Amino acid sequence: MLVLLQWIAMHLLADFVLQTRKLVLQKKTKKARSWFLYVHCFIHAALIYLLSPDKSLWAVPVIIFVTHYIIDLWKVYQKDNAITFSIDQLFHLLVLIIVWMTFYQSTNWIYVFFTRLLISYKFWVITVAYLFSIFPLAYLLGYATHRWRNEIEKDNNRSATSLSEAGRWIGIFERILVVTFVINNHFEGIGFLIAAKSILRYNDLKGENMRKETEYILIGTLMSFATSIMIGLFVNMLLK
Repeated sequence: MLVLLQWIAMHLLADFVLQTRKLVLQKKTKKARSWFLYVHCFIHAALIYLLSPDKSLWAVPVIIFVTHYIIDLWKVYQKDNAITFSIDQLFHLLVLIIVWMTFYQSTNWIYVFFTRLLISYKFWVITVAYLFSIFPLAYLLGYATHRWRNEIEKDNNRSATSLSEAGRWIGIFERILVVTFVINNHFEGIGFLIAAKSILRYNDLKGENMRKETEYILIGTLMSFATSIMIGLFVNMLLK
């Protein structure tokens, strides 16, 4: 596992530290004719080889060079967005894992790991808790506050000034953090989260005629925090 972690660190170093935006643009513009594309792939292969325990395995840097070239060449022909970026990084990571498993790790390790994970009581309890706090709870809280939300939108049409579904995603990450804090018995983190949210919301709610929206946000926040804390406490009870 140490070798794999070292390889991932070298990948991040080569892909983000040793590759400037100007050089990325050069790859995007010239594509297969870009000299930096080949240098970039060579740097990756060299760093991986440098941290490979068995220096006689020349196939490792060769595979890394070829696969990195293919993946990066594919990327320069795609639109520059989050999906392309994620797919690109996922492919690079999968290559590193496959090469590591092929040359330095028995495939039986993967089977044992996932077998133990799938029969782990703790894993499933925590998984269900997170899934419930992310999806069903978001809908339940939405239904619970629907009447007040419509009332506010009719009064001042503030929904038009907000990012699309921003509140929903803020709530999701908020509940994930609260459940995580409770499971790990770090209740002070919840206080920090409430304080941070209050500071960020202060400028939006300090104007005149904002009483209804302030009350709506307070109700939604208290509902979200209360239900997340209860989920976390229930998980701790099940894990005892």
